[in-house]
Amino acid sequence: MTKMKKAIIMTSVLLLLSACSSSNEKQQAFITSKEQSKSNVSVANNPFFKEKKEGKIEHLHGVGYVRNQNAVYFATHKGLLVYQNNKWYETVSNKHDYMGFSATDDGFYSSGHPEEGSSLGNPLGLVKSFDNGQTLMNLGFYKESDFHYMTVGYKSHTIYVVNQEENKTLGQGVFYSKDDGKTWSPSQLDGLPQTAAGTIAAHPTDENMVGISTAEGVFISRDNGNTFERFTRKMDTTTFTFQEKSVVFAAVENGQPVLIKQSLDTKQEEVLSVPPLDEKDHIMYITSNPGDDKEIVIVTMKGNIFMTKNNGDSWTKLASEGEI
Repeated sequence: MTKMKKAIIMTSVLLLLSACSSSNEKQQAFITSKEQSKSNVSVANNPFFKEKKEGKIEHLHGVGYVRNQNAVYFATHKGLLVYQNNKWYETVSNKHDYMGFSATDDGFYSSGHPEEGSSLGNPLGLVKSFDNGQTLMNLGFYKESDFHYMTVGYKSHTIYVVNQEENKTLGQGVFYSKDDGKTWSPSQLDGLPQTAAGTIAAHPTDENMVGISTAEGVFISRDNGNTFERFTRKMDTTTFTFQEKSVVFAAVENGQPVLIKQSLDTKQEEVLSVPPLDEKDHIMYITSNPGDDKEIVIVTMKGNIFMTKNNGDSWTKLASEGEI
């Protein structure tokens, strides 16, 4: 199923998604302070990780550069995978089903479900980790909500969640928080077309800017999702990501996948090359290295993963139909 088909239906601002399941309902206390979770932040030579030389990536739920490690994290149905210095790594424990995964400059935010046999309750609610997933901090909604679609500003840490079912704090819709979930405000979503939406993404530093990709283009809000305007040309966009000064988005044009970088200031487009893809294998995830905007990673619907370090002039294949 493509990301677009699983997307947010903005007409009613509801998510009609099939949630993953877990029978575990035991409760375990999360860590409660940032100081408890700063150790062992690297990947190499960290006992929390082991090298993974083969295997298949299935049910990918998010991708991003966590902290300043020059490492790409992939959130899956069975935990985190990391690509760093031409090697793949997996965690030895805490193989949770991470949903709504969002990398930031000091860790990552996520939601989802605990791994089988975990003493954590289900669902996880909104969590944050400062140490690559070794420990999780509870930011709210524990055993209450699972946010399949959420995004967090890489440096601003503004959180946006798409809440499909009313809980004790939030109704249905899109909400944002600028204080790590202590308080929430609704986004009004004025100006969005009544069509399926694919990706919601926050600008890395502008605490007020958020965007949503739709079948009619990427729409951007500069007031925390209250009002949106079309940013790109009218085209079927499958996903996008913010860089500091640009938006990099994937679209389908004349039946073919295209990749475009567009300036936030001038709206000038730069068409990037796309690695050879099957005509039905569209791009469903994009992430960019916050320390080098020429380094971009794309993931396709069929599980092909590519990295470029020169703005698309050449691509390296990291996984072929999910096989690393």
